[in-house]
Amino acid sequence: MKKLIKFVILVVVIIGVAFFIWLRFFSNTPFDTYRPAPRATTITDLPKFPGFPLYGILSSKEKQDELVREIVDLKLTTYPAQSSRSKRAGKHIGSGIFGSFDPTEEQVAKLAPHYDYVMFGASKKELFLKFKKYNPTVKGLLYMDSALGPKFAEWKVQADPGSIDSEDTPWVVENHPEWLLKDTEGNIIVVGEGALQTPGTYLPDPGHPGYQEYFAEKVSKLLREQGGIWSGILLDDFMGSIGAYEHYSKTSKPAKYPTNEAFKNAQISFFNTVRKKINIPIVANIDGISVVLDPEVFGQIAVAAGGAESEVYPEEMPIEDMRRFLEVIEKIPKDKQIFIGSKPSPGWAGDIDKTLFAYYSYLLFADKDREAYWTYKEGPSDIPHYWFREFDLDLGEPLGEAEEMSNLFVREFENVIAVVNADNNDSHEFQPQTKGAFYDIAGNPLVMPITLEARTAVLIVKNPSKILNQH
Repeated sequence: MKKLIKFVILVVVIIGVAFFIWLRFFSNTPFDTYRPAPRATTITDLPKFPGFPLYGILSSKEKQDELVREIVDLKLTTYPAQSSRSKRAGKHIGSGIFGSFDPTEEQVAKLAPHYDYVMFGASKKELFLKFKKYNPTVKGLLYMDSALGPKFAEWKVQADPGSIDSEDTPWVVENHPEWLLKDTEGNIIVVGEGALQTPGTYLPDPGHPGYQEYFAEKVSKLLREQGGIWSGILLDDFMGSIGAYEHYSKTSKPAKYPTNEAFKNAQISFFNTVRKKINIPIVANIDGISVVLDPEVFGQIAVAAGGAESEVYPEEMPIEDMRRFLEVIEKIPKDKQIFIGSKPSPGWAGDIDKTLFAYYSYLLFADKDREAYWTYKEGPSDIPHYWFREFDLDLGEPLGEAEEMSNLFVREFENVIAVVNADNNDSHEFQPQTKGAFYDIAGNPLVMPITLEARTAVLIVKNPSKILNQH
């Protein structure tokens, strides 16, 4: 009996540990692979999501990778045989860097043709070249963390300036502590527990000429070693305000920069200096708080660095903030690289309504001649998203910039009208300014005006011969 009790206790402990690991590392992959039934009209039919079985977290790395690849294969069934890149309104970037697993050759062959840009770490150089094999025109964004992580240096993964060669993060701390941000008591600031960044990471001083030279030298060296294959650098965890450090990094405010204006000037000085030595755009992934509180920072950094990324559009933007963000986007020169990473679904199963809302919101500024790229995430970044048939529609040329009409954001194309209600609370009516017959994307006639519920968006077809025969 005692042996039986011990065995039962052991089993319970194992299940408890497995459940904890699941919640800790797979919390964005719910047990119930629930996908809300769409309310919006869609021409996309997503396959039923099979889920990630509980036994998977107790399996070997090889078995886990196999399970993930099965999920990727399921999502790839939604990708069309032919790419629509030549006709679609916007540009797309892949959602992840495949840091946790490698896709198969067949998966790359299906994924690559549909993207204008993909992002990888330096260790995934060969995977990027494989993408180029199946899409010779695809561009590559090289991942680089903006902070200095001791773990990256230890692993020698070349994922931040302090992990590229022997003059690494420990070398910087020992020989050049003046390059690091300090608090009011003169202590070097490090990322705290509970932060989104890795605890113990050091935060460099962007305004220090010595660090600017160091950054440019190390990144330029890495680019040379990689063979000049990258079209841009993604600078991750980039803080646009001093308050962001407190929220995201759980640190004290840097004493050297008492105001956001002083800090912003240091950041712009950093980019103005390093861009002269690194001859490709640096895309700063600006924290969400800074983008929402001061969208002008997004535009100013994009101009100085050559690019900027926002991962909060449009989910965390009420109508007032979305209005300000669109105004900033329209002022950014079209040759500056803008990356929008929407997060409409916390789980791998997807959410059709929120994904279409995010995509139609992106169409408010997408252009064939603008370097603005969009993606969305369903759970982890590494897992490719579903492909919606709405992405492939030939909307025609945009007939101007987005406008605000009756609390709705509206942008007209040759073949459709994109209408977005970013209001969190109220519904609003839309009445086209021109007469004629209008349809939804499934071909159903629409009686105008139509009402958009809070936080919804639609494509209104005005030229059905160009749209409805595409699906």
